[in-house]
Amino acid sequence: MTTRAKPPPTDNQRRRSSWRAHNVKVFQRKESATSPISEEEPPSKEQRDIEAAREPGPQPKTTKHIEADGESGRKGFHPLKFLQICWRSSCTASRYTNVLWPFTIAAMVLHFAFRHPSNPIELWTFITAYIGMVPAANLVGFAGQELARKLPKVYGVVLETTFGSVVEIVLFMVLIKQPESEGYDPMQIIRAAILGSILANLLLCLGLCFFIGGIFHPNQSFHEAISEVGSNLMLVACLGLVIPTIFFQALTASRSEEYLRPRVLKISRITAIVLLIAFLVYLWFQVRSHHGLYEDILEEDEHKDHDRHKDLAKAKLTFTEAVIGVVIGITFVSFMAVFLVEQIHVS
Repeated sequence: MTTRAKPPPTDNQRRRSSWRAHNVKVFQRKESATSPISEEEPPSKEQRDIEAAREPGPQPKTTKHIEADGESGRKGFHPLKFLQICWRSSCTASRYTNVLWPFTIAAMVLHFAFRHPSNPIELWTFITAYIGMVPAANLVGFAGQELARKLPKVYGVVLETTFGSVVEIVLFMVLIKQPESEGYDPMQIIRAAILGSILANLLLCLGLCFFIGGIFHPNQSFHEAISEVGSNLMLVACLGLVIPTIFFQALTASRSEEYLRPRVLKISRITAIVLLIAFLVYLWFQVRSHHGLYEDILEEDEHKDHDRHKDLAKAKLTFTEAVIGVVIGITFVSFMAVFLVEQIHVS
């Protein structure tokens, strides 16, 4: 098989190729002259903060099964470090509440040391216990937040939410144990406390978050999955509260109160069991069956936090210190709740 050599280009072919190359160069120069100059703008401080939050520095891994966001780099319990971190707390406003710890100690001293029938100090015990509840609840919230960061995202959020309601839980448990007497019905206090808690969380706290967030951020985004699930749960809870009331009000004109009271109590207990089952199903939905959805949403929400890199750089409690902080906080909350309920009963 023989190969034939390719003939050299003619003069006309050389002129055509050089002319095409010339036209391409001229066209490229015109494009570069007419197109706007694109210069990359330097990233703003906000963008740099977001990038720093998304790529935090490596954390020293010292404990197994501890998430990176909650790693403290230490082990065990260090009393001085524990007091320093708890005093610093999570933010400036939370730090200022630690100044109220003397009221907590004063309430315990007044209750145990100066409690005597000839020494009427019930009012001062109530005032000091009421103020002393604030730093104790703050310690529960801060230590619970530190403990939640050491767990997987969804489990941590469930734990942190539970600790956020521990004050109401302890107070209701103490009130339920109180006997009913003439002019004193602990159930009325529990109903008022539940209503105040719902209004405070749904209207006051949520409204303040919207208001303060709207001042610093013109646009605020909320994930539709979280809002839909939360609104549906709130609708179920409201229906559970309304059903016994509607039953009682509908039959008040035709039935006596002695007839309605035990039946309303049965309906209330059945409603409470249904709500408890719904809550457990919701926990299963959030923790097991759809935990991936919530983990992605929570992780994306954390990355939007402009101060996340500063928060990750702060010193953190160890797992042991966080558990001790939660136990100490719940202990003081329980004492303050008992003192408050006893003074309400006395007054």
